[in-house]
Amino acid sequence: MRRTAALLMTVLFIISGITNVSGQNDEEILLLEENISLEGPFWYSVSCLKISCSGLNLEINNNGEIYYLEDSHQLEWGGFLQEGAVVSLFSSSEVTINDVEINMIMADNLSNIENYDLIDSIPSPGNQENYHTIITEDYCFLGNCDSFIEENQRHIEFIGILENHSDKDSIQIFGEPGDIIVISDIIGNNDLKIEVWHRNNSIKELVRNDLTEPENLFEYPEESELWIRIVSSSSEGLYPYKFDLYRNNQSKESGNGGELQVPWNHGEALSYENSWYYESYIGKSDRKGDSILFRMGADMKASLHCSTSNEGVIFELYLVDYFGKKENISSNNGICPEIIETNGDTFSLEIQIKSSETTRWNLSFSPLRPLDGMKFSDAPESKWIGEPDERWNEIQLDSETSGSLHGGDNIDIFLIRISDNNGSRIFLNEVIKSEVNYTIQEVNQNSGTLVNTSNGEVIVLPHGNHSLRIERRAALEVEIDYTFKLEYLGEYEEPEVEDYEDLSWMFNDFYILIGILMLSPLMIVLFWNRGIILRRGDVSIQMQLHERKKLIRIRERISKQINENGNNDEIIDSALMQLGESPWSSINEIWGQPELRHMTEEIEICAWKISENKKNLLLGLKTSDWDWEVASIRLNYPEGNKLSIIDVSPKYISKEDEIFLDKLSKNSQIFLRIMLDGKSANLALELSGLVGGIPLAATPNKIIEWN
Repeated sequence: MRRTAALLMTVLFIISGITNVSGQNDEEILLLEENISLEGPFWYSVSCLKISCSGLNLEINNNGEIYYLEDSHQLEWGGFLQEGAVVSLFSSSEVTINDVEINMIMADNLSNIENYDLIDSIPSPGNQENYHTIITEDYCFLGNCDSFIEENQRHIEFIGILENHSDKDSIQIFGEPGDIIVISDIIGNNDLKIEVWHRNNSIKELVRNDLTEPENLFEYPEESELWIRIVSSSSEGLYPYKFDLYRNNQSKESGNGGELQVPWNHGEALSYENSWYYESYIGKSDRKGDSILFRMGADMKASLHCSTSNEGVIFELYLVDYFGKKENISSNNGICPEIIETNGDTFSLEIQIKSSETTRWNLSFSPLRPLDGMKFSDAPESKWIGEPDERWNEIQLDSETSGSLHGGDNIDIFLIRISDNNGSRIFLNEVIKSEVNYTIQEVNQNSGTLVNTSNGEVIVLPHGNHSLRIERRAALEVEIDYTFKLEYLGEYEEPEVEDYEDLSWMFNDFYILIGILMLSPLMIVLFWNRGIILRRGDVSIQMQLHERKKLIRIRERISKQINENGNNDEIIDSALMQLGESPWSSINEIWGQPELRHMTEEIEICAWKISENKKNLLLGLKTSDWDWEVASIRLNYPEGNKLSIIDVSPKYISKEDEIFLDKLSKNSQIFLRIMLDGKSANLALELSGLVGGIPLAATPNKIIEWN
């Protein structure tokens, strides 16, 4: 009677919303309330995390049927609830929701619920009736799902109930040989356990007596069915249970039909544009394991995180170049490395995973070096030969493109593809100012040679493939980020030439009269000074002959030292100094037309080949009305092969491809002899320095072809 009275009192207080006060005057508060929206099995377990939780009680209102439990340490209830039932957890004011641990089984719209009593025992071998079977499949590719697939659609949540102490549930699991079945998130009374069985026409075999791990993996048997059986060791009560079932279909593992093969033979490499994360399973019988091919280009750095459900899994890593050649970079102990660095020829990374036990593996990548454009790769340092392939990143016109020059990376080459039949007018917009030089390069579509260049100004590129060259101006160890946009000004249109009538004949008499009037004073002056002019002409001729002989001797002295392997640096330095004191126009006359000539308001640059076989270059620099501070000459090689600097005369400091000149005084000229070594190459020059305190660079558009 006291129990009934207390229960009725509690119900009245809950309905009226008044808090209940126990005999010890502790205020009772509502910790949690669950509203049952779907009819089905229900199980609730509450454990106190403190020494004691005073006033802890559970009330279940199953549409008028009241259940009440009270205990300061453990509360547990299992049964079948109807839609609209309310479950309430109360305690004293000294207990909060953080002081208790709650486990619960409650059906929802996504749950697979036991609708009728399942068979108690695994059927005898050979019996072929219509048994309850759970069918599921993961439609995501290597852990990556389409947007319409929810995470809870990849597996099935099954909720059942043992109606009495003698009830058992046996369920068949659908699958194909080699599939991986995962049973996880098992919830229910401690007296419950799940058995795993194999069954065929000849035998039925108990494989596992009890599943105790948070995640239990099984390989679907070759010639048998897979069954599970839920049993209870208790002799009283109703026992709801829940578990999650996942099936990895190995016949669809690779995405294009079939399981992952070793080595990878499933088409193109996986790209970060699809995902940075991949996962799958390996069965115990799969001795070769799995393999994935991930797109990772040249000179990249990335972190790699690997995890597995079992220990002893071996990871083998291979760098693959564009032609399929592999380089093994695996660690000796088979452990997955934390950081990966690729070389200059890398096109992709192949990872092979092997295990002696059924296991799940997860791989995730994270870049440690910025991408060049939209590729997980460093942009190539040289232009393509023939036709460009996917190693070169195509620039989208009117879209921003970002990249970087990391330490030791000097050049990035991008592809510009022009689709306009008459060509396109474009220019470069430097969105973020960086210490780089941009060069738009027009490429001859037949020979592949450079035809024309622009330092970012408007240029017309014909239909076909062209290149953008980005070169560092900062020190080698400095990492430079750049962002630019190639602006599209439309298709090139040739200007229309209108027909004009030539009326110049009407002014012929006027031109003759004006010419005579303008020249008449000059003729008088020439007549008065005819004697002086004639005598000065003889002196000028003698001076020109003297200069020519001097320059010819200088050329012969330099050529003799070079061709006869002369080691007398003083002779060459003296000859170069005399060249610097000679008239600039006379030098061009004696040495011939230069291979390269560049003239601006601030500087004139000329370069001659003075020994084809021994690769000696004569370089002349003539300044105008400005001093050049911190001046240096850099040798560039826009199409791949490089030459190395062996010697410089006079003895200027050189490092790799750069010669440091220090200061070039205004209205002066100097000459350098540069000795090079290497195979055939296309050589370009760049003079840089400070002019009036402002950084300035002079870059001739023409290149020197050296075979």
